[in-house]
Amino acid sequence: MKPLVNRDPFKIGIAAIVVGALVAVGIVAFTFLPIGENTYTAYLQHTAGLRPSEDVEVYGVPVGQVKSLELEGDKVKVRFTVKKSVKLGEETSAEVKVATLLGTHYLAVSPAGGGSLAAIPLSRTTVPYNLQDVLEKGTGNLQKLDPVLLAKALTEVAGTLSATDKNLGPALEGIARLSEAVTARSDQTGRLLGAAQKVTQQLSDSSGDIVVLMRQANLVLAEITKRREAIHTLLTQTTALASNLGGIVADTKADIGPAFRQLNDVLATLNSQDKVLKDLLDKMAPTVRYVANATGNGPWGDLWIEPPAIPPDDLQCKLKGGC
Repeated sequence: MKPLVNRDPFKIGIAAIVVGALVAVGIVAFTFLPIGENTYTAYLQHTAGLRPSEDVEVYGVPVGQVKSLELEGDKVKVRFTVKKSVKLGEETSAEVKVATLLGTHYLAVSPAGGGSLAAIPLSRTTVPYNLQDVLEKGTGNLQKLDPVLLAKALTEVAGTLSATDKNLGPALEGIARLSEAVTARSDQTGRLLGAAQKVTQQLSDSSGDIVVLMRQANLVLAEITKRREAIHTLLTQTTALASNLGGIVADTKADIGPAFRQLNDVLATLNSQDKVLKDLLDKMAPTVRYVANATGNGPWGDLWIEPPAIPPDDLQCKLKGGC
């Protein structure tokens, strides 16, 4: 292989230019070609202020951009891109919406239907306003108005605005800042909507369990309904029992009162003789124990007496003069 210094410089320059041009073309293609996105077409009555590079949103989440707008006959042809993960059916519709009060817009796409989307026709697209339609519909209504009353109303409005001119400017600035804040937090809004969609999907997936739970609740209610008669009977009998007890108490009130009073007297007497009763029980305990021991060997009583309380037999014989 020839060294580079020995080659023709003209050919080397041509090769370098070709390689540079190919690299530039590749960079441009990589920058402008939609990688990971699908390109679709929609037809509008007019642009309604929509411009290239503005967002394309699905359910409030940015999923692509508007690439171009061009006039095609009496309608506007819009080319836009959408992420490949978002499937657009053949019944998909689109609408141009105002994003902020500063004049920015976005294309809201609503997926619908099955199959694949070829183009969104004019019948499934809407725009925020149509000046010609407003003029045609408003002219007749304006002719019905009372010009004197209208002039008076406009005068009052002008006077009110002139009186509040100092507050009107800050109010509009506050609205503009609010719009900017909402636009800046579009990503968070998108995540919020995504989370809401996940919750909805979870509820949809758990619909079977929810139906089963509702059926079981119906079974519980049905069982309570069946037992209602038994519960009613129980309550009725309890009421009757309480009534009978009340009657018994009322009938025996004259006897129960004196009996309780006599019982109180007995208890008072026992309380007053508490010490005597304790001493009696303390002294009776050994006596009862000795009696129990003496009679515990059979149907007789064992008696132990110290001699000579009862003399022995031989002594009795001697005393009697011989046995």
